[in-house]
Amino acid sequence: MESVRCTLRSCLQALAESQPDKKLLGDSACWLTARGCWASVSACAAALHAAGIQKGELAALQTKRSLTTALLVLALRAAGALVVLCDPRHAPRDALSACDTEIPVKTWITLGADGVFQMERDGQKRMLNLFALPGASPSDLPPEGDPEEDGFILFTSGSMGKSKAVVLSEYNLINNLKDSKPLGKYSEDDIALGALPMEHVFGLVLLAGAPYLRYAVYYPEKTAVPSLLKDIRQQKITRMNGVPTLYQAMAEQADPDDIVTLRAGFIGGSPVSPAQFAALEEKLGMTLISVYGMTECIGISCTSWQDPQALRAASVGKFYSMNEGHILLENGEEARVGEIGEICVTGPARMNGYYGRPMPREELLHTGDLGCLDADGVLRLCGRKKEIIIRNGLNLAPRRIEEALLSLPGVRTAIVVGLPDERLGEAPYAMVTGRKVEPEELLPLLNKNEIPLCICSVEELPLTASGKLNRQMIREVLMQWRKG
Repeated sequence: MESVRCTLRSCLQALAESQPDKKLLGDSACWLTARGCWASVSACAAALHAAGIQKGELAALQTKRSLTTALLVLALRAAGALVVLCDPRHAPRDALSACDTEIPVKTWITLGADGVFQMERDGQKRMLNLFALPGASPSDLPPEGDPEEDGFILFTSGSMGKSKAVVLSEYNLINNLKDSKPLGKYSEDDIALGALPMEHVFGLVLLAGAPYLRYAVYYPEKTAVPSLLKDIRQQKITRMNGVPTLYQAMAEQADPDDIVTLRAGFIGGSPVSPAQFAALEEKLGMTLISVYGMTECIGISCTSWQDPQALRAASVGKFYSMNEGHILLENGEEARVGEIGEICVTGPARMNGYYGRPMPREELLHTGDLGCLDADGVLRLCGRKKEIIIRNGLNLAPRRIEEALLSLPGVRTAIVVGLPDERLGEAPYAMVTGRKVEPEELLPLLNKNEIPLCICSVEELPLTASGKLNRQMIREVLMQWRKG
């Protein structure tokens, strides 16, 4: 499959010209058509350009799940800015200070209500209303940029130290979408739920899909499950992306009328057992598509909506068609079929590099994830290299233990971490929700060394902003618990 070279700006403009009345982006305040989105984006881009924003200028945006954020992201790119997407829970300058490199932001944008935003540049502050700007003509806009130029900076979680500033381009986003189009059961009449944070890579790629794949995106005001179910019912949501914990909570709380319009969704971020996967599909009445990716490479592999449920439940599919993927052993050699090694990948969706450290397009990204391929090239994840637990000199994969725990009836979620042990070096400890589990229950499923020293049963596990299990926080809680 050949890569494509178009920009979000050109895609949005073309959509506005060909389908001007198509519902495209919305939130609890209003919906905008393709024509309305292009009018707002082009007017804002012209205003930013007139204010002096130059091509490649670093502009930090404090994001929210909102129509205003989505339009500002598109407008900043249309104006040529390198958009630094910041977690709204912190001031943008705090987000940058937690990064492992200095990022010389020149323009700071914070959001108000009803389309109002503040732009701070060169010590001057201006309040602008996105929906009250004068219309723009083509001559008011800067020349269109190269899709491969640096377009966005997103931050890794920094759970193991300082966060890293990942630089992505529109070329990365759009080619990932092209790769996933035949796999994801997309339709131009889709209405997607934008529940993931905009500063999360899959929240950003969902926005990019609106002008490129031509589906609509609705941004919910609240992300509590009852509120999301209400939005799904009222907005007739057809697709969404999420982690297993979100789908599980929806399945437990949804009435059939809430979810009747759901058709498909990507699922990833943590393990789920085949039995749980099947139960989720049955209760939610939708096709779940297992996907694997990361900020540095967006999508790496994906199942297809046409794959049998057993394959979608037990793997993350094949490498995307445009990706060059390898499973490499410690000595750098290619792993054989079924042999576990590090997942390494490159391709059009792979990042431009970390800020200040560009990466040649042909260079392989070492993901730090472990996996193996079967004879058909289907990838199965086996955990993270840095999470391997070394017990009595033996390497133990937390993911294998987690999958065993999840296979036990009544276990809802599970996570395993390694804690220091004077006698064993390290030892596995687990936390589960759903019911109490005794270590002996795992004896038929795992080797003796893999059995956790303790399995704590709790009502809820701490999550990250994107809904993943917060492994670092869980490790700290278990350390404190062990101290008594």
